[in-house]
Amino acid sequence: MLDAGAELEAALRPLTWPDAELVAGGGNYLRTGGTWVYTNSRQPVPGAEDVTFGRRYAGAPRATRDDGEVVLLDRDWLEGPDARPELRWCIPLATLGSAATVEVPVDEILARSEVVVGLWAPELDPAALLTASAIARLLGVTRSTVNAYHARQQMPPPIVTLNQRVPLWTRPIIDHWAARQTRRRRPAL
Repeated sequence: MLDAGAELEAALRPLTWPDAELVAGGGNYLRTGGTWVYTNSRQPVPGAEDVTFGRRYAGAPRATRDDGEVVLLDRDWLEGPDARPELRWCIPLATLGSAATVEVPVDEILARSEVVVGLWAPELDPAALLTASAIARLLGVTRSTVNAYHARQQMPPPIVTLNQRVPLWTRPIIDHWAARQTRRRRPAL
């Protein structure tokens, strides 16, 4: 029988990239062989670090109950558009009702604490992310052109979408994509 950590790792393994251990940032990043790489180029992501389950939820509030200590997780992290895949195993623990939090035994969190659930890299700093307008300025096109590329899925997926309507990308992902577009448009000699 798999332990809790191994079970979570198996559940997070992407089906579309059999050689990858984990996918992040809308599919723009892969963790393979313990290293984070860009999906398109397979080049290492500069400064990338693993984010473990324990690190991600270290700051979650706790409470003491008669049957032991629990971690209080936001219900929105388990269901709806903000659901986090690494918390799917908590869904059976979420009792019916309108409580804003779900109580998860600390032991269950600790059993999964070393599982890698994401990445951190300098390019993912919120101040460094690019909007469609910023990409348009970089490329010398209109924002509507970038929006059209995005709508037609002719550019990489955003690494995150704020408020379900503002897509954001990283500069290295856009630079790589733009370089490939330029090469495609060059006339043959």
